[in-house]
Amino acid sequence: MKRCISGNVLSCFGVLLVCFFLCVGEGLAKDEILIGYSASLTGGYSHVGKMIKDGYTVWSDMVNQKGGIFVKDLGKKLRVRLVMYDDKSDPSTAAKLYEKLITDDKVDLVLSPWGSSIGFPVSGICQKYKMPIVYVWVSSDPIFKQGYDYAFCLIQPASQHEWSPLDLLRTSNLKEPPRKIIYISTKELYGITTAKGGFVRAKELGLEPYYEEVEKGCKDFTPLITKMKSLGVDAISTGLYEAEFFLLFKQMQELRYFPKFIFASHGTDLPDFWEMFGQAGEGACAGGYYHTKWKTFENDEFVERYKKISGTFPTHYGATAAGGQIMHQAVEKAGTLEREKIKRVLQEEEFKCLLYPRVKFVNEGGYTNLNRFAFTGVLQWQNGKLITIYPSSLAEAQFVYPMPWKSR
Repeated sequence: MKRCISGNVLSCFGVLLVCFFLCVGEGLAKDEILIGYSASLTGGYSHVGKMIKDGYTVWSDMVNQKGGIFVKDLGKKLRVRLVMYDDKSDPSTAAKLYEKLITDDKVDLVLSPWGSSIGFPVSGICQKYKMPIVYVWVSSDPIFKQGYDYAFCLIQPASQHEWSPLDLLRTSNLKEPPRKIIYISTKELYGITTAKGGFVRAKELGLEPYYEEVEKGCKDFTPLITKMKSLGVDAISTGLYEAEFFLLFKQMQELRYFPKFIFASHGTDLPDFWEMFGQAGEGACAGGYYHTKWKTFENDEFVERYKKISGTFPTHYGATAAGGQIMHQAVEKAGTLEREKIKRVLQEEEFKCLLYPRVKFVNEGGYTNLNRFAFTGVLQWQNGKLITIYPSSLAEAQFVYPMPWKSR
């Protein structure tokens, strides 16, 4: 009987010993964290894709130069290796690529694609495979009202992106503030969400708002500009993408339509805008999602490294690296690469990044995993430089109003 018990004990001990060495061996063998994402390098969003890729590349280089991400379970730092695919600016392609990243490439983590149209189907894939994802430039409200608890929204929901310029106009003690404002959007998820959100807010604040949708890739804004002139619209807020907005701005000058105020979620924040329009762009405002001069987490280092890689300063698209920063902190706080533990840390802990000094995800107002401390600032072209004018805590100068239209 004693021999039998001793034999069983030894057998159990042997099994435990084998398991121990297998686990240790696995930990020692793992020397990198595989992180996947897609970028729109071709197709309709290709003007953004390279900047997204550069932003993530800079982030991974910053991490790896410091030895990697520390994983407590393994007792060491692991270098980051990125796996990137071109989603061709196509939502269904993006969804298939994220499924491939998770099931075939066996990535440890994923990073955000760009754009709500792309991000919407990807959210379903991440929910299906229980893969946490921190969305950066994916913010349309319906995505975060599905009850999906693996998708986290770093910036404000899109319906609030055009509230800040209204707050700026309302609080600036203007002698002749605009009375009529028009919201212009392309017929796609993000633009419609932002424009309708701005329209509702403007009406609540006592302005006379108008709303127009145009086809993506619109080639002639003449009918719309003629309509705006006849209505006496003196303020414009758009969710148009760069190509459409640049054409709108060009044709406004040709038709001698000079509103007092222009705000664009996209386009005016790019160096291309000033290069194309020069002094005519003086006073135009942009969405303040990010600025190279903000004293936020690792921003100075990020800007310098980005310039070396791309030869130019990062715009907010490049600052998509903020999603990588959040995931880095989540892994180190969780001490593991286990997805459920990382998700729980994202839900419970506080973080910091290029965009915001504080990040805390909460469930409120029917939304899941919104950043409580997110805000959208306002930037303005003044003397050939794009500077922050709102909120006051980040403002570099006073708001210039009305637009001077120096080239008229």
